[in-house]
Amino acid sequence: MAKILIIDDDDDFRAATSAILEAAGHTVFSASDGKLGLEMVKAQDPDLIILDIMMDSIYEGFSVITTLRATPEYMDFRDIPVLMCSAVKQITGERFNIPAEARIAKGDEYLDKPFSSQELLGKINKLLAG
Repeated sequence: MAKILIIDDDDDFRAATSAILEAAGHTVFSASDGKLGLEMVKAQDPDLIILDIMMDSIYEGFSVITTLRATPEYMDFRDIPVLMCSAVKQITGERFNIPAEARIAKGDEYLDKPFSSQELLGKINKLLAG
């Protein structure tokens, strides 16, 4: 199965999501912020990343994915699929609007929190299948 890195500042979200993924046979690593998450990308070379958008700052997830996809330091990791997730829709009623010219900051798939285990595993299976 896959090695999956969860980057999210919510301890409960990381624990619950890890349990779902481990029950499905995946190996899970997690980080509580973007800086640690980027360090873990290098250390673990995950097959997939689940990335929260709003952590220490409202746009931290966008900063992480932009660093991952656009800096020479992460060239070997830029093709790792990224599932972005956020509770912003639950809080505000709307999703983040990412302009077309900022597509480097866009994940490969997106899930609104909260989501079901079936929704999560469906997105992950789609991303891992390529």
